[in-house]
Amino acid sequence: MRREFEAAGVPHVSYGALFSPHYRSDPGRETVYMSHFDQAFLDRYSQAGHLSHDTAVQWVFRFSQPVPWVTPRRLAELSERQIRVWEEGEAFGVRNGLSVPVRFGRDGSAGGLFFSATGLGDDDWRGILTDKGATLVALAYTFHEAMERFPLFSTRVNPQDHVIHLTNRERESLIWSARGCQVGEVADRLGVADRTAEHHLGAARRKLMARTTAQAVARALAMGLLFDGVAPLRRAPGDLPFPDPGADLQSVSI
Repeated sequence: MRREFEAAGVPHVSYGALFSPHYRSDPGRETVYMSHFDQAFLDRYSQAGHLSHDTAVQWVFRFSQPVPWVTPRRLAELSERQIRVWEEGEAFGVRNGLSVPVRFGRDGSAGGLFFSATGLGDDDWRGILTDKGATLVALAYTFHEAMERFPLFSTRVNPQDHVIHLTNRERESLIWSARGCQVGEVADRLGVADRTAEHHLGAARRKLMARTTAQAVARALAMGLLFDGVAPLRRAPGDLPFPDPGADLQSVSI
């Protein structure tokens, strides 16, 4: 999987979780992670206690959509501590990256995958997001699914400990979503109202313990719950599979 990430242009990947309810009061208490970032950077990051103040990490606790890291237009919006995290990261070449929120287990413990490509300017990084952003997000969810199928960290983060049954409508809704259809298009394919299609997708997400439909699709595929031959995810040219940070990569502040 690491080779796949490197082929997509991001050689540096971190993956981890902060298990509920401890992350709100003591992020270091039950933190598990693996990382391919430079060891000197990891050592400094840990020694300085940056985890609690890293805006790229905080994003995955608050939101479900992937987001690019950005250089804040107004540093005044960040605390002095957050600015120091950012500046020390830049000193190690960790400037541009992508945070992909994921959830672990029945209690929905927060976690994420964090990608970075050191040594790239903002324009080069945006080119990676435009050309391969959808691939990175799909790889992130697929990797997370593979990890959760095995008790890598602990048996309590393995959600595949019960049989999941999807109805035909739930399965069909996920299949059309995997083919790139939005809710309205899914409804048209099924011949139902938009609200009914969203109901089927919501039920599938709950059964699969997924926060997003994309995560539900990845989980269902990994578990063999969808039919064979699902087409690759489609997107319009130039579209990003996460909030568009703007042409200068500076319009999103986490």
